[in-house]
Amino acid sequence: MAQVNPTTIKAIGLKDPKGDLQLIQVPLKQLGPKDLLVRIEAVSINPVDYKKLQSVRVQTISQDNPVVLGFDASGVVVKTSSDCKLFNIGDQVIYSGEYSKQGTNANFQIVDERIVGKKPKKLSHAEAAAIPLVSLTAYEGIVEEMRISPTEKHKNQDKYILIVGGAGGVGSTAIQIAKKILGLKVIATASRLESVDFCKKMGADFVINHQIPLAEELKKINISSLDYIFNCVEMKPSYFEQFASIIKPFGRIVGIVGFDEPLNLQALFLKRAKISIECMFTRSMYGELPEKQNQILNKISELYDYGIFIPTVQTKKLFSLQNLIDAHNQSKSGKTIGKISLYDVQNFFGVEKKVQKKTSCFGFI
Repeated sequence: MAQVNPTTIKAIGLKDPKGDLQLIQVPLKQLGPKDLLVRIEAVSINPVDYKKLQSVRVQTISQDNPVVLGFDASGVVVKTSSDCKLFNIGDQVIYSGEYSKQGTNANFQIVDERIVGKKPKKLSHAEAAAIPLVSLTAYEGIVEEMRISPTEKHKNQDKYILIVGGAGGVGSTAIQIAKKILGLKVIATASRLESVDFCKKMGADFVINHQIPLAEELKKINISSLDYIFNCVEMKPSYFEQFASIIKPFGRIVGIVGFDEPLNLQALFLKRAKISIECMFTRSMYGELPEKQNQILNKISELYDYGIFIPTVQTKKLFSLQNLIDAHNQSKSGKTIGKISLYDVQNFFGVEKKVQKKTSCFGFI
């Protein structure tokens, strides 16, 4: 199989901090020693997409320094670097990219193979694109930050985890990880009928309403305290105070959204409870064992292929500029259930596959 060697990348991005998303082209940089070049087939949307769009508007952006947004992708490896050992040309892959590099809303992307995983064989690219960011966030947050071992599932059957925001992308994946990998008793929060039903579909044992004081809701199901709390929404002081009151001694609280307001950690002192933050970009940004993300994604992919995990995509649309903008707005509303995926990326950017078929150079197409 021959390698593909494009010189430019077609993308949706920003060239003016005061402007709108538009079609752009950026030069394809030289691949690093462990980099792959991936032909992108589908992407999915995360809140970090529109948040980064907001943040880059105050940065230095110009015609010569554009920004391409997007993190999650499913695609095909079309080129490998000299030190690549994990993937070959033609492999179908999923990944969530790096925060400081150009994003996935493009026809091709360069990505370090150590943060890339195998695409589940049984899923479409649209379904697979929804996996990486939320799975890494949930797995690292629950397994690593909470120190819960997947190999000791039998010890977790009487332990309770509260997942706040259970119907979102991270929350719905966290429910599956906590229940199906770790064997925990899972309590999710949701406030609408459709989001309650979705949490139950993902495997939650109980669903409570986060718009009502949590202690009151827990009392209804005869639970007074929790071993773990995984917070998928903003960690406001009002929420944290509730968490501190219902967490058990030596319990663990993990958040995935930064703190806009200071928290009074004194409330955890006598319980010796722990609070920490999960950010799935940390490993790639600082080079701290990035290969672990390859291992996590491969494990999650196997669970989808075995039929243990359920796809979380609830909205699938063709990739386009307008659909991307609409997806950002839907994500920003805070009412998204599961994930939003945009597929058929290559057709939007000029039918790369048809061009390659005409040349008869690439047997993997």
